[in-house]
Amino acid sequence: MPQYTYKAKQGPTQIVDGTLEADTKESAVGKIIQMGLAPLDVAETNSGLSQSAPKKHLTVRFSKSIKLGDIVQFTRQMSDLLDAAVPILRSLQIAEEQTANPYLREIIHSMYLVVRDGASFSEALAQHSKHFSILYVNMVKTGEVSGQLELILRRLADYLEKEQDVRSKVRSSLAYPFFVLFVGMVTMFILLTFVIPRLSLIFEDLDQSLPLPTLILVNMSSFMAAYWWAFLIVFVLIGTYFKRWIGSLEGRIRFDMFQLQFPFLGDFIKTVEVGRFARTLGTLIESGVVITTALRAVWATIENSILREEIKQVAEDVAGGSSLKIALKKCSFFPQMAVNMIAVGEESGRLERGLYKIAETYERQADQTTKTILSLLGPLFLVLIVAMVGAVVIAMLLPIFKMNLLIQ
Repeated sequence: MPQYTYKAKQGPTQIVDGTLEADTKESAVGKIIQMGLAPLDVAETNSGLSQSAPKKHLTVRFSKSIKLGDIVQFTRQMSDLLDAAVPILRSLQIAEEQTANPYLREIIHSMYLVVRDGASFSEALAQHSKHFSILYVNMVKTGEVSGQLELILRRLADYLEKEQDVRSKVRSSLAYPFFVLFVGMVTMFILLTFVIPRLSLIFEDLDQSLPLPTLILVNMSSFMAAYWWAFLIVFVLIGTYFKRWIGSLEGRIRFDMFQLQFPFLGDFIKTVEVGRFARTLGTLIESGVVITTALRAVWATIENSILREEIKQVAEDVAGGSSLKIALKKCSFFPQMAVNMIAVGEESGRLERGLYKIAETYERQADQTTKTILSLLGPLFLVLIVAMVGAVVIAMLLPIFKMNLLIQ
């Protein structure tokens, strides 16, 4: 009968090693569980193969980016594997083998090594905070403590899938209007830089003054034809500077403040952030995360830095003994209706229900606003481009009309 070496957890921290005989690896895992241990690593001693490390993948890495979809797929895989009673270490091995993104595969492998050495799954995730948020780590930690990790991962996957669905809808809706805008701007660039300078040679043979619109257009196109490369350089420099400025703390604060003060846009951002806050906090509380820990995880998910600081203050107030209702009343952007629903949830002991209702209300409102805006962008950009091209055509035809009038 084959012999297997194993590494397993005894209690929350103690790691034990040993050997046992079993017909198959599955039987060995079953015997380890019957001994009251949590198997971490099981390998056949005489097979020459060890499960202590997953298979290496020969891949060429082109980018170190990990998309939200990759995280969703990994979370769903781990949830399904743990729900099927697959040990956490073996689940990480299978997830690594099935992950297409080579950079995420390396991260999963490093987490496998951390867990194999005795750390918890949440501790391994915390070492990659760039890709796994505080919310993600806290929910996993709660699942480990409560013994419902597969359930927590399923809720987390549902939450991330909803966020991914919203992002994909916005991107697909923006594709057409921005394509129209891009084609229009390229058309205008070609007209001003290459086409109009050649057509303007016709006007040099005319012994008459040009109309003002035509004169402006000809001078503009001549300048563009001579210095079009300078326009591209300036455009790149402005884009680079803006990216660096918005990446700085002062630039981010000023830009976020401008967004909140801009008519209509500010109200829309507040609506989106209230819905995100309620959905995230409701998910955490339903998963068993205590309110103080949940609020510390939630404020990091708020994208607008001004509103994020207000939610951070709410977390500090609640940690200091204040109720969530009183703390949220101090927020400049949190509506009174939402505060009242949270107050009812606190009094009834079902805070997560009130938060989910708030999330559904404000997410529906934000979705309707987004659909309206996106449905108007396409026609608006189209009208703008047609107007610009039409102005160019009219300016070029004015001298011809003027000459015909003189002949008549």
